[in-house]
Amino acid sequence: MTAPNPKDLMEGNWVLQPGQSKFCKEEPKQSSREIVDAGWGLIVTHWTGVDAKGAPVDIRYVLRYDGQKYPADILKPVDVAISWKLVNPHQVEFVDWSKDGKAIARNVRTISDDGQTMTQKTRPTGQTCEDVQVFTRQ
Repeated sequence: MTAPNPKDLMEGNWVLQPGQSKFCKEEPKQSSREIVDAGWGLIVTHWTGVDAKGAPVDIRYVLRYDGQKYPADILKPVDVAISWKLVNPHQVEFVDWSKDGKAIARNVRTISDDGQTMTQKTRPTGQTCEDVQVFTRQ
């Protein structure tokens, strides 16, 4: 399967590969992302799955790659915002921000050269452990 947009290889449907991933805390039972270019410079992400305790995950967020802060979920009120930067078609960097404006995690998503694997690394501020989530394109 080929990537849908050569300017942003993140777009598409992605499914977590737990055996290839590493988690500092609890590992989700399932996780997937659908990332879509909605036009007007807007990217929409729908994150679904099942967390480590068996609770469903259903999060949607809308963003632009402009470094501005956007809510971490548009379906319910949240105290976290995320700022996004498209470094190149293979890499996006983003920061999770607390309600009081402090960076709480730094994240990098990269896409493999063949466009079929997405790796997301998350390092919470002040922590040495880093989550590494590996997804495959569906």
